[in-house]
Amino acid sequence: MLADRQIEVWKEEVFGPAVASEILLDTHRILEREKSASWLVSGGRDGEKVARSIASSPLLEGLCLSSLHILFADERFSHDPSLLNVSQLSPFLDVLKGWGMPSENIHPFPQLGSAEEGAKAYEEEIIDLGFSKGCSVSWLSCGPDGHVASLFPGKTHGSGLTAWENDSPKPPASRMSVSMGFIQSSLEVFLVAAQKEKREIVEKAVRIWGDPLIPATFCQGREKSAWRFSSLTLAQTF
Repeated sequence: MLADRQIEVWKEEVFGPAVASEILLDTHRILEREKSASWLVSGGRDGEKVARSIASSPLLEGLCLSSLHILFADERFSHDPSLLNVSQLSPFLDVLKGWGMPSENIHPFPQLGSAEEGAKAYEEEIIDLGFSKGCSVSWLSCGPDGHVASLFPGKTHGSGLTAWENDSPKPPASRMSVSMGFIQSSLEVFLVAAQKEKREIVEKAVRIWGDPLIPATFCQGREKSAWRFSSLTLAQTF
């Protein structure tokens, strides 16, 4: 059973801090009842906006980062480190490590012989880490075509914990991703969008459910489905 969507729209200037505070407070509560917690993080401009806001939040100081693990929603298949999500999120990851997160708690996709090999190896790692039943909190950026992670419109993504793509409509062609099934197994899923060019797809997505042509419409968690947008993407604001 998946949680109903909770849609909130924030003014652009407070969007990042508002979402970051909610994620951090929820993670605090999860760690009060669990020995460990995990974040499934996504890159892109909006995912990075959330990450920067978390990194600068005063709420981060009280979080037990030694008990928190970081997994990645997707990754480009490339041997150029500068193109990778893990590299683009490195300032955020460095802040977490500075506050006490062990490096071994950060789990990037491996770059092996192919996107398929990397995705399959990441699935094995997820299982070995004990996260096969889902992460604590996932945040995913909604693309202008409605894609999330590297799950693109109209594509078949398989039924395991991970998926791979060799014909992506967005370069590079080869990508690795967690599956929608794995995303939906999260306790909490945050779908975020804060760019003006995403307004059309967000306005469509909030009116429909489970459309394969808009993968974002499947973004729900078991306990919480938090759809958080800036005023650039949806009209109503707090």
